[in-house]
Amino acid sequence: MTITLCEIPAGTYPIGDPRLSYSRPPHTVELKTFSIAKTTVTNVEFLAFIAAGGYATERYWSEMGWRWLDGKTENYPAFLNDPHFNMPDQPIVGVSWYEADAYTRWLAEHEGIPWRLPSEAEWEAAARGEEGEAPRPRNYNTIERRIARPWAVTEVGNLSWCGAADMCGNVWEWCSTRWGRNWQTMEYRYPYNAGDGREHLDGSHARLIRGGSWFDAINESNPANRARYLPGSRGSNIGFRLARSSG
Repeated sequence: MTITLCEIPAGTYPIGDPRLSYSRPPHTVELKTFSIAKTTVTNVEFLAFIAAGGYATERYWSEMGWRWLDGKTENYPAFLNDPHFNMPDQPIVGVSWYEADAYTRWLAEHEGIPWRLPSEAEWEAAARGEEGEAPRPRNYNTIERRIARPWAVTEVGNLSWCGAADMCGNVWEWCSTRWGRNWQTMEYRYPYNAGDGREHLDGSHARLIRGGSWFDAINESNPANRARYLPGSRGSNIGFRLARSSG
């Protein structure tokens, strides 16, 4: 599988926004060099995971993810049979955080590359850069466009400073980072601290989603906006993008 990557060099990156209650206080984070995929994972890419028996192979799943899967009667993403969402080059949607995490584990084993979900700090750095700017031009697929579906990853609406496509709008993107034990309670506040447990991949914590979507207003697509969703929940406006550490 060919995945185009955008490299983010080691450095200091601004995150947060004083106008957003969950994103205060704005501050900087020190990040090591990493890479993020230019586009979100597509339907055709996720189909390879299904064909390889990903839903039947326990080692690809976290403990809670496997327990979640055991309660499902259909072992494939929601909306996969919906023509509004299942074109090959559209972002995969209708996947829970557990499924996104399992996909990264499968692909890492399959390719021998340490694929993973980006942390929320990495995601924001890839979207904003060292200058803290949102992707421009502001050609975002949000509800104002009335497209009523995600557009294909080949129809790039905006590029971030590092070349990553559609980090704002189109689909929300799962990050590795915990929000809290439930949707209502934000336990992992700013300033961001990767060592306080928020990057642990176990448990059933609500997880951060970033970037806004075709279903939401453009103000939701502020790249500093911290939204969240339960790890076993699925939405027609939530997908994910791959990341990998360097060195």
